[in-house]
Amino acid sequence: MMCCLSAEAREQKQINREIEKQLRLDKKNQRRELKLLLLGTGESGKSTFIKQMRIIHGTGYSEEDKRSFVKLVYQNIFMAMHIMIRAMDTLKIQYRDKRNEQEHAALVRSVDYETVTTFEPQYVEAIKSLWNDPGIKECYDRR
Repeated sequence: MMCCLSAEAREQKQINREIEKQLRLDKKNQRRELKLLLLGTGESGKSTFIKQMRIIHGTGYSEEDKRSFVKLVYQNIFMAMHIMIRAMDTLKIQYRDKRNEQEHAALVRSVDYETVTTFEPQYVEAIKSLWNDPGIKECYDRR
């Protein structure tokens, strides 16, 4: 039957077979796929549930996701230290190391934590020094 077809018709028939084969594979794969409808009010944990399932049973986070999380962690560290410094002022707790009060706290205050994307060495040193200050520890213990 194929010997009577033109070259173009044979090529089209071959393409058609490949498409049909791919459609059968897709249909077979779709039958194995489970679909889940998650219902819930806002902030009830639907997205968190999906993320956890992806981490546990899927491929985990993409490299882009990981990079964005690093940025969020840096921002959270700066935000937490901003809050601790403000709490030190509010609670009238003294820094034990005067350098922390004069230099490190001022350096951390000068940073807009919402725009932080990297952790430069001077920030790392300032935050480490502040965190190790007994005054900050006392402030943290009073939370």
